[in-house]
Amino acid sequence: MRHLLNIVGMIVIALLIYFLFLLFLEGQLWLYERVVPPANVTLEDWLDSFKRWGTIGIVTSWASALLWYILGQWSFHTDQWSASYKRPLWYVMLFVPVVAVILGIWFTEQAQEGAIYAYIFYGVNWLLCFYLATVWFSPSAFKYTPLGAKALRHW
Repeated sequence: MRHLLNIVGMIVIALLIYFLFLLFLEGQLWLYERVVPPANVTLEDWLDSFKRWGTIGIVTSWASALLWYILGQWSFHTDQWSASYKRPLWYVMLFVPVVAVILGIWFTEQAQEGAIYAYIFYGVNWLLCFYLATVWFSPSAFKYTPLGAKALRHW
């Protein structure tokens, strides 16, 4: 049952970031007022592209966090997180959302103005999705492996 609750917690984090940040705050409030799309592209089409790549990035980050959970729970066997030396693997898993950010920036059409905000939102959303999911919902044997987890996780 605990495994299911951890996975549901990861899903809730991804959905909150998706609905609150990507669709509402960024797409409707922030970017709508600040982005000037390239010639021959309407603002709505540009925002649709931003939302599509934003969704791909959030799903990629969530999948990377879920893979971390699955590996930590059912593949790695240890009683002490510090003796397992899995932090480098956590960094590799963190690299997946970083690559997704780069791909999102690459495939989102360059706006005349305001594209930097979209790129920042890509990075913050995707890295935050992975980071919070792994800090708060890592398996108990690896709950302090994510960087900063000792300060953020007190249970």
